[in-house]
Amino acid sequence: MELLDRLEESIIITDKNGGVKYSNDSARLLFNVEKEKRITTIFKPDDREIFFVNLMRIVEKHGKYHNFIRFISGQGNLIFCWLNAFTYNGDIVFEIFDLSKTSSNNTNINDDNYVRLLKYMSEGVAHSIRNPVMSAGGMLNRLKSKLPKETSSSILSYIEIVEKSLYKIMHIIANIEVISNSLPASLKKIDLSEIARSVAQKYEKFDNITINIKAQECVEIYADDSHIAFVIEEIMKNSYDASGGEAVVIDIEVIKEQEKAVVVISDNGPGIEDENIPLVMIPFYSTKPSNMGVGLSLSKFIVEGYGGRIEIDSKKGEGTTLTVTLPVEKRNILRREVVNV
Repeated sequence: MELLDRLEESIIITDKNGGVKYSNDSARLLFNVEKEKRITTIFKPDDREIFFVNLMRIVEKHGKYHNFIRFISGQGNLIFCWLNAFTYNGDIVFEIFDLSKTSSNNTNINDDNYVRLLKYMSEGVAHSIRNPVMSAGGMLNRLKSKLPKETSSSILSYIEIVEKSLYKIMHIIANIEVISNSLPASLKKIDLSEIARSVAQKYEKFDNITINIKAQECVEIYADDSHIAFVIEEIMKNSYDASGGEAVVIDIEVIKEQEKAVVVISDNGPGIEDENIPLVMIPFYSTKPSNMGVGLSLSKFIVEGYGGRIEIDSKKGEGTTLTVTLPVEKRNILRREVVNV
């Protein structure tokens, strides 16, 4: 158990009833969970009866469960976490990542714990979404095959809308799996301007969209090109979706500022209410029923893994601007030049 005490994530091992048999140093520090207590103390009060029981039944039957969840810290604060629960030797292991730590940028895209968490997030989201989407698609095809020839065009148009929505969700899953399969990251020097132009080309064929690009040449960073393309595409997709079919203009600017590479993506869309801006990066938050609210949260996690940040500036009725800032140089300054200390 000494090895588990060295882990940054919280590890809690319980019996099938939730009685704590072991907790590592991180779990004791964050949740104040000791041996012979009950793990339900870290769950919200309204989750302790129904959700906790369901979770334990799922883990016992299927051997694992993973999802985003809010737990209560030892100080009584509500913290946003990623839970990976699984069975081991007849016990239940709770592996908990405190996602509030990611805002401090203390981890990076090559850190083992960070990579593992990102893979859990991406694989878990993809798996959770794919199965119901595939089932819905199959049932929709069966329904279409049984429709009489005289079915009205309006009903067929509704079915087409559903098909397009399912296709969009499958496209999101494919993008998420790109992130998962490319971990750990393969870092190389890439041209940020080139990637921005490549992603923009995908959207030029869309109706009611105008894309303007102003990019400096050779804005180079060390990163995995699939990760950066994913981030830029998710921001553009959100701009396009927010337009609701209305004509939208997206301006993309790529510049280098000292040791930082900056991508600024602005649109003339409907904008975001002030109170909703802090929620945009939260997983599964979306103002559009057809959106899963996953892409921007993963984008934030990826960018912070590279030591960067994403900032949002939006005004209702005036459009939205997202600014992605990434370090130009892979190595920190202590490895690149002599400094006064």
